[in-house]
Amino acid sequence: MPARRHHQGAAAHRAGLTRRLPIRLAAAAGLLSLAACPVLADSPAGLDGQFQLGVEYEYEKAADGRQRTDALTLVPGVRWRSGWLTMTELLIETEQEREAGRVTERTSKLGLRLRKDFALTERARLVVRGLLGQAFGGGEGYSYAYLEPSLRYEFNAVEMMIGFRAVRSIDGSPGHDFNKFRIGPSFDLGSAAEIEFRFVRNWEAATGRHASDAYIMEFVQKF
Repeated sequence: MPARRHHQGAAAHRAGLTRRLPIRLAAAAGLLSLAACPVLADSPAGLDGQFQLGVEYEYEKAADGRQRTDALTLVPGVRWRSGWLTMTELLIETEQEREAGRVTERTSKLGLRLRKDFALTERARLVVRGLLGQAFGGGEGYSYAYLEPSLRYEFNAVEMMIGFRAVRSIDGSPGHDFNKFRIGPSFDLGSAAEIEFRFVRNWEAATGRHASDAYIMEFVQKF
């Protein structure tokens, strides 16, 4: 009976997440629209921005080597030509965790990310990104956010990035607070595309314990 009640409770929890998913999707779309409003007010003739679409693959391996995670993320966004924001993006992610060669957990994530660039010199920029997201699956759902300041320097068609990301659960769910060190280059592939590579060192925020390392590749097409 306890096992059966646990199964029923987990099923009800997943059903609740399923019912709430359209609401959260609508909320994210609403936030995306609100973020665009100040720019649209300044540009009544049309959308004063450039649409782009990113596809990101991430391979993450636990520090003890026992687990690995593969993640694929679709990143539609708009780079604004005017207004205060530099970029608005919607992140749609799916990931699966493996241990001993078998899939142990599948998770989906949905997030809204905003970006602001600050010019330091002709080639150097300070970039600040913030994200508000929701994770689904794995027997639980949780809300999270991150703040990521980074320094970027351009070498003609190559840009080098070094940054820090603080990830925190915002609904009290344990086990989701991490700090990440990120570094890697981006390469322009003409005026309409770019590709970037990142190495990420990940450690637990509370204990400082090394949790994992990740390798990321993202391709971005601009329209």
